[in-house]
Amino acid sequence: MINIFKNKAIFYFLLVISLYLFLYSPTNKLNDWQKIKARGYLSWVTRPSPLTYYESLDGIIGLEYDILRQFCEKNGLKLNTIVSHSNKELFALLSKHTVDVAGANLIATQKRLSQFLATTGYDQTSIKLVSSLRKEKIKSLNKLPSLNGEVLAHSSYVDIAEDLIKKYQAVISFIENKSLYELLLRVVNGDSDYTLVDSNILSVYRPYVPNLRVGIQLTEIKEIVFLLPSTGDNSVKHHIDEFIQEYKRAGYVEHYKTIINQSLPRSKPADTVQFLKNYKNRWENVKKYIYDVASKYNVSPILLGAISYQESHWNAKAVSPTLVKGIMMLTKEVAKEQGVTDRLDLVQSLEGGVRHYLKTLEKIPKRINQSDRVKFALASYNIGFGNLEKARILAQQSGKNPDSWQDVKPFLKQLNEISHVDGETAVKYVENIQVYKNLLQWKEQQ
Repeated sequence: MINIFKNKAIFYFLLVISLYLFLYSPTNKLNDWQKIKARGYLSWVTRPSPLTYYESLDGIIGLEYDILRQFCEKNGLKLNTIVSHSNKELFALLSKHTVDVAGANLIATQKRLSQFLATTGYDQTSIKLVSSLRKEKIKSLNKLPSLNGEVLAHSSYVDIAEDLIKKYQAVISFIENKSLYELLLRVVNGDSDYTLVDSNILSVYRPYVPNLRVGIQLTEIKEIVFLLPSTGDNSVKHHIDEFIQEYKRAGYVEHYKTIINQSLPRSKPADTVQFLKNYKNRWENVKKYIYDVASKYNVSPILLGAISYQESHWNAKAVSPTLVKGIMMLTKEVAKEQGVTDRLDLVQSLEGGVRHYLKTLEKIPKRINQSDRVKFALASYNIGFGNLEKARILAQQSGKNPDSWQDVKPFLKQLNEISHVDGETAVKYVENIQVYKNLLQWKEQQ
């Protein structure tokens, strides 16, 4: 009996000691910020867009990404980015404490503040009603009962939409599993009469979606924030708030928004509309072949997609009045040189075009930066290497840099005046491909 008693006493003594060590050990006294520092990374969930996180042709961009990237660098952390494809999924991850921070151009609404912690605002926006230029302007909210609106479900627009339904008997559908871009397209295509959009997002999407009419402003200016799990521990919020204030004081917000706008494609509305239609109707028919050929020859599939779109609008059976043919619109001479026996064969045309492009690229001096080398190669692909060299010589003779696309471009246009070479069309050819590259890169992330 004594031994049993002793064994139980020892057991309970050890149990008490273990509980004490567990509850009062240094590890369990760490606050949320110290835990993040200890593990070495910050996890962030977002939705892809040029204002948040976007894989551009020149690397990852995004205002939110830049804020958190610099914040992590300052604090010796890695940034672990999780891309969500719906607000519902994003908020689910945040609610489950699966991530440390959420950011997707989020407004600090009352509902969100009741569920999560919000950082100080890093930017501002207001919500506007957006309709189509092809329809009559919505001058008054009293017109809403006769119109059909669509709003993203689980977004900050829901509360405003519900208020419009209550006050003005608006007819609004709450749309799941679509992006804001898709809702904007539905507006300009006449599938709905209007939607609600943040004013800062409009500046990003308008180059992609022409014929949008920016209408009534529905809210006052609101703060855009990051959201954190509501744990009662403000340590992470405190550190992010301090950094955001530093970032804003340094003028980085406006500076970075300028960089984003400069990275967006610029084209005529008609070009954009046609591209988006062809992307929807033709891209899937050629995408696999473009990616396969690009992989085989170690070139960017986005670049090959853009070149082939510029050449034929992804029409493998295209024939021009000058009898160039196929998705890459090869001449007889180029086809023969590159071993293409059937220019209307999709794969043969792509491979022949890629080989011809790479041959042209190889002639461009390797000292030139890669971006300008590609532009020079494209110009040469269009008008011939000899004509490109004429323009580069003219640039050098005029004291300009013959290795800079921006410096050489005006002299390509001069070839129209001093010879029978259409250098102006070559410039347009190159710049169109840059636009299509950006559009295709952007669409492939949707």
